[in-house]
Amino acid sequence: MESLAITIKKKWYRICEKLLEIKAEPKKVALGYSLGVFLGTTPFIGAKAVIALILTSIFKWNKVASVIGVFHFNLFTAPPFYGFAFLVGQWVLGSELVFHFPDTMSFKAVYSAFLGNSIIFFNLLIGGIILGVPMALAAYWISYKILTRLIPKQG
Repeated sequence: MESLAITIKKKWYRICEKLLEIKAEPKKVALGYSLGVFLGTTPFIGAKAVIALILTSIFKWNKVASVIGVFHFNLFTAPPFYGFAFLVGQWVLGSELVFHFPDTMSFKAVYSAFLGNSIIFFNLLIGGIILGVPMALAAYWISYKILTRLIPKQG
């Protein structure tokens, strides 16, 4: 079994390769990527990529990079991140909500968990924004440095 450090390193190289393959201005790629990372931290499950494409079209940033940023949060990374975002949102909002995981997982249980109690959504949203802003800033800075150092200057 691979160690966590090796897995993270491989994922990091894949992200760098994907961003370096994009033929566009590094600043627009980095901005699109950071927007995608930020949107990935929000609880708009199923709509994040669409929102990323709309916003990058408006701002004229890189669409591909934004979708790459959104999809960092996947089946494996989302549960621990959103659990932590929920706790941060709960702490900031001061909500006294206690979530009891249903005995049987069904569509109705998931529906009632997210839409039956709106404070869950707001806890996830506020926690995601609080955690997402520094993550997006770091994503911009790191991706911009990678792109400007590894892509040969044109001209």
